[in-house]
Amino acid sequence: MGYNPRAPQTPIRRPLVRRHVNKENKPPVSNQLSFPVQQCNDAIEHTANEHFIAEKIQPENEPCQDRLVDEQCESLCCHRFPQHCRHQPVLVDSSTQTVDIVALDHNYIYNKKTKNTSTQCTTPEFGIDNITTDSESIFYTGLHLTMFLNLVKVLSIHGEKLPFRLKISDQILSVLVRLRLALSFQDIARRFNVSHQLISKIFHSWINIMAKHLSDCVVWLPRDTIRRTLPESFKLSFPKTTCIIDCSEVFIQRPFSLKARSLTWSTYKHNNTAKFLIAIAPNGFIMFVSPTYGGRASDNFITKHSGFLNYLLPGDEIMADRGFTIGEDLCALRVKLNIPAFMQGRSQLSEEEVIDSRRIAAERIHVERAIMRMKSYRILNTKMTIKTLRNADKKIRVVSALCNMRGALIKEEVE
Repeated sequence: MGYNPRAPQTPIRRPLVRRHVNKENKPPVSNQLSFPVQQCNDAIEHTANEHFIAEKIQPENEPCQDRLVDEQCESLCCHRFPQHCRHQPVLVDSSTQTVDIVALDHNYIYNKKTKNTSTQCTTPEFGIDNITTDSESIFYTGLHLTMFLNLVKVLSIHGEKLPFRLKISDQILSVLVRLRLALSFQDIARRFNVSHQLISKIFHSWINIMAKHLSDCVVWLPRDTIRRTLPESFKLSFPKTTCIIDCSEVFIQRPFSLKARSLTWSTYKHNNTAKFLIAIAPNGFIMFVSPTYGGRASDNFITKHSGFLNYLLPGDEIMADRGFTIGEDLCALRVKLNIPAFMQGRSQLSEEEVIDSRRIAAERIHVERAIMRMKSYRILNTKMTIKTLRNADKKIRVVSALCNMRGALIKEEVE
């Protein structure tokens, strides 16, 4: 296009200043509105002798020579902004240099730069002081009031170094409200009278802290503890049962990549999902939660590759659904698998198989109840975005720990 960006730029011309050149030592033209005709002729002749010459611009730190330094400027703007007063403005060509009038009245726009920061307030409209009963605590956090206050007391030590002005107890409450009710950050920010950017930062900071320090609440119980806390229904039918396993899925948004879509597509849910394995003790305590896999992964694949088999000991018994056909792998570990019987091309099951299948189904239902307790935290019952999948494993682990802090899943009848 004929444009050369490397071509040298034209140097800036020095501004031209109007000066009076009086060759004949004639008096200057009067500024009065009315003057004689002779003075008018002299003024016309004087104007004809004027011409423009180049004159050097005086530096800003040097006072004008045509005006005394000690003479005080009577302009109002010079009283308000003395740093911009030069005592005598230099007449310059408007095409080469202009005076920024806005800078005289609003000089702060050139000295400071604004920055978008998160709004922090220490007096929220909703906080931990508003929760006074167990019903309110269970609704917002899923925990009883005493357990919730103990949790805040334990976690408050790990939040002292966080750079947030909001009370630590309210920060923990905002995270639990997010997990329990799956409210948006805008809604939670309105309740706590802060910005949604701040609530987002608080949530991601505390979800890492909770996943680290609440991981001890999801542990594999020793065999003696499992036998001692075995419910009465298991003692009669399956006294050697160690755990009950099942898989659950969480809906996610459809990925952009075609490969990711195929790996996360679940034929059972007819949607893109994230799948994980859960193992509970016979009394309902969550002992193991696997990382998340794509919805296409089978139950057997997750069981073999999630590290679940490393917790089993010879002589243990596992209860599962028909989809867990891992009997050969467990047989090598000398572990027994209890699953309902298959038809295997037969017209009907035997009487003994029907009775065993009914007993297994009656006891295996407890793992479904444990999953329902986890899904009561609506963050796992809503569709996750692709961006939030990075913390999916931490969210599931924190929710599992919170479920273990609740009451017993299987309530025994006291005689």
